[in-house]
Amino acid sequence: MTSVDAGMGHERLLVTDPHLIRTATREDGATYWNTSSGKRFGVGRSAELLLEQLRTPMTYAALVGLGASPEAEPAAVSWASPLVDQLHDLQLIVDTEEPVRVEAGDLCPAPPAVGLFGCQGMSLVPALADGAVQAVVVGMPYDIGVTGRPGARFGPQTLRGASRTVFRQRVPGDTSGMYDPVRGRRVLRGVGLADIGDVSAADVHDRNGETMEVLEQIVGATASAGKFPVVLGGDHSISLPAIRGVLGAHPRLGIIHFDAHPDYRRARDDDWRASCHHGNFMGWLLGDPRVERLVQFGVRQLIADEIAPNDKVSRWPGVSAATATPESVLEDLPSDLPYYVTIDVDCLDPLVMPSTGTPLPGGFTHLQLVELLDGLCGAREIVGVDIVEYMPDGNHYAGHVAADVLLRVLDSALGDRGQ
Repeated sequence: MTSVDAGMGHERLLVTDPHLIRTATREDGATYWNTSSGKRFGVGRSAELLLEQLRTPMTYAALVGLGASPEAEPAAVSWASPLVDQLHDLQLIVDTEEPVRVEAGDLCPAPPAVGLFGCQGMSLVPALADGAVQAVVVGMPYDIGVTGRPGARFGPQTLRGASRTVFRQRVPGDTSGMYDPVRGRRVLRGVGLADIGDVSAADVHDRNGETMEVLEQIVGATASAGKFPVVLGGDHSISLPAIRGVLGAHPRLGIIHFDAHPDYRRARDDDWRASCHHGNFMGWLLGDPRVERLVQFGVRQLIADEIAPNDKVSRWPGVSAATATPESVLEDLPSDLPYYVTIDVDCLDPLVMPSTGTPLPGGFTHLQLVELLDGLCGAREIVGVDIVEYMPDGNHYAGHVAADVLLRVLDSALGDRGQ
């Protein structure tokens, strides 16, 4: 190992590799992901602190506390020098001449010029570094996990267009919101959004393949940066890597699940890559001890056998939650947990949402669903959302419904309730 300080002196300028993103925080340190090489690194607490400190370039001398005086006591750097050398050898710390702003490689190769609800398109790294951005939107055009009719891979891009009919920022970056005459306040006021585009939009997806891992890392990096991930599907199997990403930042988590189908038969801990699809993905989440609660709304599928009982699960079948008191529904959602919201659009009545692959009679009306979401998301800590199984078929109204449902979640979870 060669000392970072050798040859160039204490004025050598160092910085954490700008491609390096923290995707999970642990009690003993953190996990980082290099968006350029795709490599992941686990580091201890001291290394985590050092990497975060070096987000802003510093000289070697300033970093290790020598100051400008050449007479400073060398013993003062004994705790930091080996760690700096080690991280430099691993290329987690790199040399620089000035601050560098980089793109996130080819993860989302084409951020949209104008994104969801008219927000600005940005690459991942700048979006996570921007203090004005609260929520990061990513699309997952993937429907290999369906067991029936495909087409949900076209959902993300169509939703972006439909969203600008129900809500549109005046200019990208504007956070003044739009006035809602029904609620008498401005919707999405104070919420900064950035849309990084679709995961590997130019590539062919493999079933449960690398792009699922990329989605997990993007969502994990977003949540670990204190941002709110918004995932546009895609079929419902994409919720597994998305929620696994959030679990890196929130190791105690509840899931609020809207769906016509339960999407599991039993809790599982085997290899999800071998057999995960949109109808069973929830089994692996229930098998994860970090998921402490699952509350399901809208389930009405007929099944051959009863679902294995699980103490983590509470279910409000059909539209029962829409007619219950808000207090009784919230009793199933412990207030000490953060929650991830996953919405399969087939929870809606097919008369409202025909554009989905597995519709079932019954289900919520649009107003029933948004009122329920508003009550739940306004009363609990929500740390992420996805909307899935929207299958564009030329019915523009269905796209507007899906976009409005997502808008209400973001407003309830993040919006400024002032006028």
